[in-house]
Amino acid sequence: MAEKLLRLIYDDELLDDILGDLQEMFQDRVESKGLVKARLHYFKDAFLSIRNYDLRRKRKVRYNNSIPMLKNYIKTTFRTLSKNRVYSALNIFGLALGIAACLFISQYVSYEYSYDKFHSNHENLYRVKYMVYRGEDLQINCAAAVPRVGPFMKENMPEVVDFARAYPMSGVIERDNIQFRENRIQIADPAFLKIFDYPLIHGDLETALSEPNTVVITESIANKYFGRTDVVGETLNLYTWIEKTLEITGVTADVPENSHLKYNFLISYETLNNQTRNDDGTASSETAWGWYDFNTYVLLEDGADPKAFDEKFEEVLYAERGEDFEKYNFRSDFPLQPITDIHLYSNLLQESEPAEQGDGDTVFFLAIIAAFILIIAWINYINLSTAKSLERAKEVGVRKSMGAYKRQLVNQFLTESFVLNFLALSLAVILVVITTPFFNQLIDADLSRAFFLEPNFWLAVLGVYVLGSFLSGLYPAFILSSFRPIQVLKGKMTTNKSGILLRRALVVFQFAASVTLIAGTIIVYQQLSHMKKLDVGFDMTDTMVMRGPEVFAVDSLFGNALNAFENELKSNPNIEAVTNSSNVPGDEIFWTRGMRKQEDTREKNFTVYLVGVDQDYFPTYDIEFLAGRNYDKSFTTDTANVIINKATMEYLNIQTPDEAIGQRVLIGGRDKRTIIGVVDNYRQQSVKNSINPLVFPLTENSASFISVKLNTDDFQAAYEESKATFDQFFPGNPFDTFFLDEFYNKQYANEQNFSRAFTLFAFFAIIVACLGLFGLTSFTALQRTKEIGIRKVLGADISQIVMILSKEFLILVAIANVISWPIVYFLMDGWLDNFTSRITIGVSVFLIAAIMVVIIALIAVGNKTLSIAKTNPVKALRYE
Repeated sequence: MAEKLLRLIYDDELLDDILGDLQEMFQDRVESKGLVKARLHYFKDAFLSIRNYDLRRKRKVRYNNSIPMLKNYIKTTFRTLSKNRVYSALNIFGLALGIAACLFISQYVSYEYSYDKFHSNHENLYRVKYMVYRGEDLQINCAAAVPRVGPFMKENMPEVVDFARAYPMSGVIERDNIQFRENRIQIADPAFLKIFDYPLIHGDLETALSEPNTVVITESIANKYFGRTDVVGETLNLYTWIEKTLEITGVTADVPENSHLKYNFLISYETLNNQTRNDDGTASSETAWGWYDFNTYVLLEDGADPKAFDEKFEEVLYAERGEDFEKYNFRSDFPLQPITDIHLYSNLLQESEPAEQGDGDTVFFLAIIAAFILIIAWINYINLSTAKSLERAKEVGVRKSMGAYKRQLVNQFLTESFVLNFLALSLAVILVVITTPFFNQLIDADLSRAFFLEPNFWLAVLGVYVLGSFLSGLYPAFILSSFRPIQVLKGKMTTNKSGILLRRALVVFQFAASVTLIAGTIIVYQQLSHMKKLDVGFDMTDTMVMRGPEVFAVDSLFGNALNAFENELKSNPNIEAVTNSSNVPGDEIFWTRGMRKQEDTREKNFTVYLVGVDQDYFPTYDIEFLAGRNYDKSFTTDTANVIINKATMEYLNIQTPDEAIGQRVLIGGRDKRTIIGVVDNYRQQSVKNSINPLVFPLTENSASFISVKLNTDDFQAAYEESKATFDQFFPGNPFDTFFLDEFYNKQYANEQNFSRAFTLFAFFAIIVACLGLFGLTSFTALQRTKEIGIRKVLGADISQIVMILSKEFLILVAIANVISWPIVYFLMDGWLDNFTSRITIGVSVFLIAAIMVVIIALIAVGNKTLSIAKTNPVKALRYE
C-alpha cells in the first residue's frame, strides 16, 4: 500500500531512489526488530517522505542526448554485441533472414498489385464485362463484350469520356518473304492510344489508327522486322481470316510487363469495319449485340461512381434491348470492372492473357507469410533479449547505483535494437541483391534489382526498420531498465513470472505460424499432385500439335492439301495418328451457341461450347464413347449430325446416353442436327474450371490445330520429318508446334509457383524460429546449470537431463500445433474451394506437420541440452 502511494506521487527516477533506501532500511529492521515492527517503520517512513512532495515538481533532469552520448550508446552496443557473439549472431542472422524474406515477398506482392497502374487515368478506367443470364442461370461471364456496347455507352451515358475496343486475333505477318506467326494482334479503336498510356515513339497520335489498312507496332517488333524503329510508311502483310497489306503509321514503346492487355500490333478498327460491312453500309463490328469477342474499355469522368453507373445503364439498356430480352428469354448485363482489379481478381472467359492471370488469394497468402516471418524474427529478438535479462541485471544495477536514470537505460537498450536491426537490414539487402535471380527462377517471376533505385522501396524499408527496431526493442528496454539496484546487487534478482509467460506465448506464436506454413505447404503439394494425377478423360501423351497454316495461295484447294498432308504424315512409321480440330485440350473455346431440343421452346435454350473435329479426333485422343458412334467418312450425311458430351446431355434433360441417340437439336436457332454419339466428359481446361457442355460438329478441314500422335521416343526426328512435310505442303507458313502435355500443364503454372514460394518461405520461417529456440534453450540451460549439477550428483543420467530441459519446449510446440490446426483448416479449405476437383484435408496433414515441427524443435534444442547434460557436475556446482 505504501509503495502504491509513492508511485502516485513521484516520477520513476525519484521513485527508484526512494524505494531503494526504504527497502534497504526495511531489510535491516527485519533482522534487528522483526517483521511486524519493520513493516510499521516502513509505512511510517513512506508516509513521512510525502513532505518531500515538492521534489516531484522539480524540473526534469535534462539528459545529455548530445552526439557524444549517442556515440557512447553505440560504442557500448558494439562492446555488448562483441562480448555475446553467439547471441548477437543468432539475432542478426535471424532478423536478416526475416527481413530478406519480407523484402522478397513485398516486392513480388507490390509487382502483382502494380498491374495497369502505370496508366495516368487508371482510377477512372474500366473494362466492360459481358454477362448473359437465361432465367436465373448465369451462362456466360466473359471479359470480352459486344462491339455495340462501347459506342452505345458513349451515346447514352454522359459519364463516359471516351471508349476503346480491342479485338484480339492471331495470324502470320510477312515482310520480304520472312514470316512469323504473331499472337498478340489487336484491332483497336483510334481512342485506344489516347485513353491508355502506351507512348508513341514515331507517328501522330491523332491519326495513327484513324484510316483503314493501317497498323501501329511496338518498338521490339519494328526491330524484329526492320532492324530499326523509324519505320512509319513501311508495310507489312497480314495473313489470317483478314488478308491485308498494312501501312505502319506509328511505333509505340513496348508494352510493360505489368499490363493485363498486351499487344505487338494495333490494326485500325476501320480495317475490321470494312471486312464486316453489310449491304446497307453498316458494319457488324459496330452494331452487333451478340458477337462477344471485343475487349471494351470506358474512361469515366472524375468522381463517377461505377456502381451508380451500372444501375443507371441497366435501365438504359433495357429500354433499348428489353423487347429482345423478353422475346428470346435471356438478359445481358455489362457491369464495369476496374482495370486495376483485372490481373488479380478476374478469371473470366476470354481473358486477354489467361496464362498470366494472377491470383489475389495467393498474393494475399504470401503477404501474410511475409508478415509472419518478420514477426517471428522480431519475436526472436524479444525472446533472446529478455532471456538474457538475468545476465545483464548486474550491469543495470551498477549503472543505476552510479546515477543512471531509467530513461537513459531505455535509450541505451533501444540503441542496441536499432544497431542490431540495422546490421540485420544491411545483411538482408545483400542477400536480396545476390539471390534475386535465383528467386525469379524459382517462382517464375520477373523481379528486377531496379527496385533498389525506387524511393518507395527505401521508404518501405525505412518504415520496416524503424517499426521493427521499436517493436522488438521497446519491451526488452523497459524490462531491463526496470530492475531494482538493491535487489540486483544483493543477488536476489529472480526471473519475472510475467516475462516467462510472455516468452512462452511468443514461442507458441512462432511455432503456430511454422506449423501453419508447413501444413499449408503439404496441402498445396497434395492438391498439385491430385491435379496432375487426375484422370482428365483423354490421352495427351506423345502428342505434338501444329498450328494450322494461315497462308494459302488458293483457298478452295486448302481441303485437298490438308487431306494430302495428313495422309503423308500417317504414312510415316513414327506417327500413329493425325487429326485436325478447331481446339485442343487446354485451349480456351471461344465458339459458343445457344442450344435446345428441337421441340423445346426458347426458354429451354442454354449455352454450349463448340469444338470442330474430324473423324480421327476421338480415337486420337482416346475419348470414350458412352453411346452411339463416331463420325465416319462413309456417311456423307454426318455434316447434319452432331456428337455431344455427357454434360450437354444432362443440360438437355436426357436421362441416359442411349436415350440421347437420334434426338434432334437446334443449335444457334437455325442449325438442326441429329445426335449420333455421346462421349464421356473430359477436362477441356484445368480443374479450376467446371466441365462445360461441349458439342462437336464435323469440320473436316479445320485449320486451327493439327494433332500428331507419335509412336517413337525420338521426338526430334519426328519433329524434323513433320516440319519437312509441312513445308512441302504449306510453303510460306511458319512451322509452329508444341507438345500437348506441356501446353496443358501450363494452366497450373500459378499453383506450381505458389507451391514453390510457399515451401521456400515456410522453410525460412522455420529456420528463423529455430534460431530463436536454440538461443532460448542455451539461456534456459545456463540458468539451470546448478540444478543440472545437483541432479547428476543424485544419479540422473544424460537422457533424463535432456528430457527435463526439452520438456518445456515440447509442451509449447504441442500447444502451437493445437492452436494452428483450425487456422490451417479454415484458410486452406477456402483456397481449395477454387478448384472443381479438390482433395479433402485429412488428419494426416496435421500429424505430419506436428511430427516435422517436433523433430525440428528437438534438433534445435537437443544439441545444446546434450552439451549441458554432459557437463562435469563439479563445474556446475561451482557456478555462481
